[in-house]
Amino acid sequence: MKVLVIPTWYPSGEDKLMGIYHKEFTESLNNNGIDANILFIERNRLTKPISYLFKKKKIIIKETNYHTYLYRMLNMGSISFKWQLKRYVKTLKKAFKNYLKTNDKPDIIHAHVTVPAGYAACILGKIYNIPVVVTEHCGDLERFYKNPLFKEYGLYVLNNSYFTTVSKYMKDIALKYTDKCDIIPNLVDTKPFINNQKREIKDTFNLVMVCALREGKRIDIALEAIKKLKIPVHLDIIGDGFYEVIYKNKCRDLGLDNVRFLGRKTKQEIAEILKEEHALLITSEIESFAISGIEAMASGLPIITTDCLGPTEYVDNKVGLICKVNDPDDIAINISSLYDNYNNYDKDYIVNKALEYDSSNVIKKTTAIYNELLTNNK
Repeated sequence: MKVLVIPTWYPSGEDKLMGIYHKEFTESLNNNGIDANILFIERNRLTKPISYLFKKKKIIIKETNYHTYLYRMLNMGSISFKWQLKRYVKTLKKAFKNYLKTNDKPDIIHAHVTVPAGYAACILGKIYNIPVVVTEHCGDLERFYKNPLFKEYGLYVLNNSYFTTVSKYMKDIALKYTDKCDIIPNLVDTKPFINNQKREIKDTFNLVMVCALREGKRIDIALEAIKKLKIPVHLDIIGDGFYEVIYKNKCRDLGLDNVRFLGRKTKQEIAEILKEEHALLITSEIESFAISGIEAMASGLPIITTDCLGPTEYVDNKVGLICKVNDPDDIAINISSLYDNYNNYDKDYIVNKALEYDSSNVIKKTTAIYNELLTNNK
């Protein structure tokens, strides 16, 4: 079976974590017997037109077990969203024609995120009679059906694809606008995180956050919660991003000497760090899934998360605790509660819960969807 993955995001710009999942997804497809490549349209910011002129407009990147075909265009969305989307569709059509010169026609197109990739992929599917799967990753997906700017395109995708989301709460939203929606959860390679570590709280209660340092992650709220704690606690923050300086300044202003910013780490490095931690902390305003939660659970860590939707689907009362969003007092209370009851959490239960999202299980479900589409298309 041949699959072409068309993501909206890909880690090629300033944010190297944006779209990293799509690389891991495509690699997992290939690891499980599916011949898959990526076709990505990179939208370069209009604020840097000069640097765009000197960039190569077409690049073929050889990944571990597949190729990424990357095409560049200027992002004119700030001038006109509709015009930009038409240009995106036109660019994708041209890129796909070039792709077919050196590759067989794919049996399935799998796009990620409704606009622009999902919409453009559905148009390709119509032209070439290829079934299209669209997986939505955006937590605020309802804007694609209610916002006048997106509504036309969002509804088109629902009506012309096998539509899936990464979380149940997102599926429930989509079902308000369509009769059929499935779930393909974000896959996680749990193997690097499995360990035999026996954790005991000694000098400090070690918390860790693993996320891009962006506004919506609300690490500032986490720092305020840490400041309120009366227990001996230490917080490690893994990741980088546009808000790194802001969060470091917040930490300094609060006078916290029990917080470390560790920067970006590889998956293997994160797995080693998690062995020294006691719990994962998530303080986001909204998360469609939060892969870091599953990785931490695979390592045997309980989770403290805000009620940011995605993680609440796998964090039950045996896995951890759920706090109010943007409420440092409630977060501090729940951290203290986890500290006081730490020995009541069963590591085996937490790990087994994480394994439900292991890449092999997610690809198995994805393959079943592909086979269903191919049968129906015949």
